[in-house]
Amino acid sequence: MQKNWLVMQDDATIVKKFVDELNISELTAKILIHRKIVDVDEARIFLDPENRQEFNDPFLMKGMTAAVERIKKAIESQEKIVIYGDYDVDGMSSTALMIRALRNLNADVEFYIPARSEGYGFNVKALKKIVERGAKLLISVDCGIANVKEIEEVKNDLDIIVTDHHLTQEPINNAVAVIDPHQNGCNYPDKNLCGAGVAFKLCQALNQKINGVDYKNYFVDLDIVALATVADIVPLVGENRKIVYHGLKQMESTKNIGLQALIKNANINDKKLNTSHLGYRIAPRLNATGRLAAASSGVKLLTTENDLEAEKIAEELEIENDERKEIERRITVEANEKYHELRKKFGGDLSSIVVASDKWHPGIIGLAASKLLERYYLPSIVIAIQGDEARGSCRSISALHIKETLDHFSNYFVQYGGHSAAAGFTIKTCNIEKFSREFDRYVKEFLNDGNFLPFQMVDAIVNPTKLTIKLADEMEMLAPFGVENPAPIFGCRNVKGIYPKVIGQERNHLNFFVKSDGKTPDIRAVAWNKAEFATLLESELIDITFAPERNEFNGNVSVQCMVKSIDPSKTNGLFPNREAMINFYKFFRLNASKNEFNNYNISQLNLKFKNSPLANKNSKLNSAYTMLCAIRVFEELGIINFDVDGTNYIMPELTKKFDLNESRFWRINS
Repeated sequence: MQKNWLVMQDDATIVKKFVDELNISELTAKILIHRKIVDVDEARIFLDPENRQEFNDPFLMKGMTAAVERIKKAIESQEKIVIYGDYDVDGMSSTALMIRALRNLNADVEFYIPARSEGYGFNVKALKKIVERGAKLLISVDCGIANVKEIEEVKNDLDIIVTDHHLTQEPINNAVAVIDPHQNGCNYPDKNLCGAGVAFKLCQALNQKINGVDYKNYFVDLDIVALATVADIVPLVGENRKIVYHGLKQMESTKNIGLQALIKNANINDKKLNTSHLGYRIAPRLNATGRLAAASSGVKLLTTENDLEAEKIAEELEIENDERKEIERRITVEANEKYHELRKKFGGDLSSIVVASDKWHPGIIGLAASKLLERYYLPSIVIAIQGDEARGSCRSISALHIKETLDHFSNYFVQYGGHSAAAGFTIKTCNIEKFSREFDRYVKEFLNDGNFLPFQMVDAIVNPTKLTIKLADEMEMLAPFGVENPAPIFGCRNVKGIYPKVIGQERNHLNFFVKSDGKTPDIRAVAWNKAEFATLLESELIDITFAPERNEFNGNVSVQCMVKSIDPSKTNGLFPNREAMINFYKFFRLNASKNEFNNYNISQLNLKFKNSPLANKNSKLNSAYTMLCAIRVFEELGIINFDVDGTNYIMPELTKKFDLNESRFWRINS
């Protein structure tokens, strides 16, 4: 879906100061300001996380001293210690981290991770089972802060240390220690750590107390902590940035044989690893077992010292991940079809997507909701019905705080929680339909039409031919990228692309050159999964978002443009009038057979339209930009239905005359 660009603003005085004192380009200075860095010393540290950013003292965390003393006592007395984790990547990583650290300190340690059916956090049945296994001390990781009642139940049988990073609720009075940077009275300076980050601080404190290792020099298992930090989508600033920076370097030559097996199976063992590899290649393989099977497999993989066992578990995770992808694909396709049915039933002007089925896996619905949000830019809720109750997973657009929105419907939920962009709930099955209609009505009243326009934050408008190797190198200094430190994005409108060439084994990528003004050389551009635009480049100007990248080949070093998005330039055409809309409708109807999906390629379709008798006399109404606008209106009206990938379309039979004013996009632009 075409996105509006929001070009970020900066302070010219600070830009000049950064350029002069740090010897960096103006564009890099602007990006630092966009990342809320306005002090020269802070910028200098940010550009050199290896040497200038230091770890914070773990003993600044409230509860750390008491926790270390109790664990030290347990190790000396050879008491059985159980690590209690969560079933996501952060929980598995935190558990593995503590297991490895305590084993190195000669502790008698086991772990427990609940199945998804047990729910998140402590449950009394599990705690009593742990007591029966002879445990004297339990350490939670990535959970426990909300389990006041459960801790109360076993306070006489089990000492509990809670380590967590979630927001605190009521205070816990019956634990040996609570370590959470968000708890009242905790003066720890960095509140953004994930569960594994908090557990890592405990490991630093333990090794300083027991082995005399200065916490500033303790980097053990940072590869595991980095994986969790990226997977849990916490801000990559401050201490998190140092963790991920060093963790990535450590992971490239990791001695953790479980990580070695994951990296090999992800086919990235020969690459310079970055946060995208962690978030999109490694983390999903671990997450799959937590969603479909038992998260204990992930912990075993990250803690094993046996090559054959690591290989076996990694292969099992690969199979589970493939199964997860297939289930996700099926749920997403079915959810997309249900959305089409709802739009047909209630009209095209829906303000949300709420779909439900008793055939969907509750561990996968969040992924499907994310796909729907990405495809339609509407608040999306996917619900898995399980008998009398159902579990819902929500993803939202930037203008709608989903947790605060759910607060208005709290009477519908058995339980719920979340934050601005994502949330989850349990609801009585009989209430789903009424909730979905009231939710859509609320969203429609709360938001205005403009809130439903997707947007892309752009750091600066730059002609790609002005890129330099120095700038590409400076972009590397800004890594690792993630929340609150996103990868820089530049934009340029009215680009002339020349020499387009489809590349890749599957012929789905695009290579072309951006034509210069003659004063600088043309620059090579690479656009992954953008082969469909090859024909468009030959006939129209384009708008692109991109990032510079250093390219080394056969000893030659150059800078190339890594294209993130391609859109037909608005300069080429006009927003369609009613006559153009009718012509486009007739064209699509002629080219769409009922109930048969048609391959969608905007470049080829537009070329075909230009050569058809339906083409408008005004050439500005024949452009790819105009056609894209018409398609978006038709899609909002339910006249054209796309599959969830947006690659195939179908035109259902109309049951009534369509009213263009029922389209949000038409109302905004006409």
